[in-house]
Amino acid sequence: MTSSGRHGLAMLAALAALGGEVLAQDQAQVVIDRGLTEDLPYTAIYPNVLHSVDDGSPVTILTLRHPEVPLQCDAFAVAGAGAGWSAEAALRKLDVAGIEATWAPDFPGFRIVSHSVTRFASGPALLYEGESDNSPLGIPLRIVHAEAVDAGRTYAIECLMEKSIAADARPLIDFFIANFSTRSDGQCCINPADERG
Repeated sequence: MTSSGRHGLAMLAALAALGGEVLAQDQAQVVIDRGLTEDLPYTAIYPNVLHSVDDGSPVTILTLRHPEVPLQCDAFAVAGAGAGWSAEAALRKLDVAGIEATWAPDFPGFRIVSHSVTRFASGPALLYEGESDNSPLGIPLRIVHAEAVDAGRTYAIECLMEKSIAADARPLIDFFIANFSTRSDGQCCINPADERG
């Protein structure tokens, strides 16, 4: 688990008691957030039902939380990515056992349940999904992680949610991932449910 993923667990714990029945699906309005400096360009477009909060981490670009259910997404970037990275090659070389070992101490029973290539607005991204039997919140979680490399930086989105709301939360997460760009000129909006975009 990344350091940004550990931030905000107390807030998620408080929200866990509310359950998934209040997960809003209104995606009619979006928020567009851009990094306009050359040292960290990005575009994050997300449904306004998710609220931006400061998680205090220097690598986090953006932390989004649903106000009523245990759902949090972090977008972050770290420098030093290797040259020649591709989502397809990363998928072929994915160290499933290593990822599971990294998450398992804080998320007992963590296991990867799927991995594939998806798309950010700026291009292909590696995607893996995992589940834990327990967590620091005292609830089982579903974790969605997508990452890509651009201009020597690894950009990633990591979403944690209570397992029971995962199906309802997925349209929000898919929209956020599909409309995230590693460049500052990303445009709205890509529909992840439509193969044409």
